[in-house]
Amino acid sequence: MNKHTANQEDHINRRSFLKGVGALGISAVLPYSINAADLDYKDIVFDSDLYSQNNAQTIIVYLYGGPSELGGNLTNIAQINTESQNPYPLNDMTLTANHCWAESGGDVMESLLQNENMNLFRTCYRTVDNLKAHGECTSQAQRGKHNEGGAGIIANLSSILHHKGAIGEPTSEDDIGKSIPFVTMEGESTFFREDDLGLPSFLKPVALGSSSSNPYQRKGWFQKQIINKETNTTLGQMLDEMAQNINPDGKIKEAFDRRETLEKFRDEIEGIESPVEYPANNTFADRLEFAMKLLIHNEHTKVVSMGSPGLGGWDDHSNAINKYTDRMQDLMEAIDAAVTHMNTENRTNINIVIFGEFGRNVNYNDSEGWDHGNNQNVYWIGGSDYMNHLGIVGETEVYGTGSNNRLYTRPTSTSPSFQVFSIAATIYKMYGITNPEVLTDGNAPITDLLK
Repeated sequence: MNKHTANQEDHINRRSFLKGVGALGISAVLPYSINAADLDYKDIVFDSDLYSQNNAQTIIVYLYGGPSELGGNLTNIAQINTESQNPYPLNDMTLTANHCWAESGGDVMESLLQNENMNLFRTCYRTVDNLKAHGECTSQAQRGKHNEGGAGIIANLSSILHHKGAIGEPTSEDDIGKSIPFVTMEGESTFFREDDLGLPSFLKPVALGSSSSNPYQRKGWFQKQIINKETNTTLGQMLDEMAQNINPDGKIKEAFDRRETLEKFRDEIEGIESPVEYPANNTFADRLEFAMKLLIHNEHTKVVSMGSPGLGGWDDHSNAINKYTDRMQDLMEAIDAAVTHMNTENRTNINIVIFGEFGRNVNYNDSEGWDHGNNQNVYWIGGSDYMNHLGIVGETEVYGTGSNNRLYTRPTSTSPSFQVFSIAATIYKMYGITNPEVLTDGNAPITDLLK
């Protein structure tokens, strides 16, 4: 048996969920009928063998607000401290062997690097338009290109995989898991924005959460009240049917179509016992644990995206040190547990990528924080079946002056660097698209990362 496929007894048999509810309300949309103004499929080269060989599954952790690089890069801290408007609390900043910040998850980073579980790219350096605005930068980062408009990375990926025959439309006889290839744990985001793609229902992201009430669950009196004893129909079922008759076609109707099956599916995934202990009182850990269980026990899910204010805002303009160190420590401890989880399950086809819309300056301002900057770290974890272990990539130098609050790091003249759009190109290529540059305004995958 393929090592990436969970044992038969580990899979959840969900056919019973479909009995009595019929089809999932999925429109019968053939690949050639997708209206994709943004995609020219004939120009997209897809390698089905590479797609199957990699069997990739991805967790995207998007850090909204612009994360500082300092947790993973204190290489220049002595010079930064000298030139900063205000001194750093150096007594609280322990450097690890590779110049990570021990109090900000650096010890975990060192362990992940030593065990070849993580690549740390220190020079994701934005030069396009020199933008440092949240909205525009997030829009571009999650679309994977700097041109205006267009669908998101995951919406594009889903449409291409469907068009190329890699993902087929599920039927009422299929495992319910086949109908949720893409999952969001943050609600709507530009990653899944369709624009003119016209995705069929099953390619749209399913919203799932962890350690909270099931968003698909029906509770209360109306769900128990029988209004037709012959058919055993409840008031809640009657309301579902009425809603479907009233609601127009679209997201609301599609959600009602799958509510009952998704309610059971989500609860069963949540109920699976993890083989490792995740940190308590840690939002990152709660979501990563659920995402890992989902990918391990449902081979049909390809991408899970997470990132929201609930994961901590990274716009650290003021009082940054304490908030940032706690947040980074929580993130890295959660990542450490997720890596242990995937390794315990021998799942070398799962990767986790962590990044944001931009980085931050390194000047410690009068509000004890950092303003928006161009350079950020990208952390890429796991995926050893198709990813090389490069360790730490990229060296930085200090540039600017603290007098104008524009002290920042940039790649050295001999250091490799890339735009944030290369993250999208790397994702596309790991899923079998061998010329991803046509989707990313010419930005290539991160050099040497993919085998």
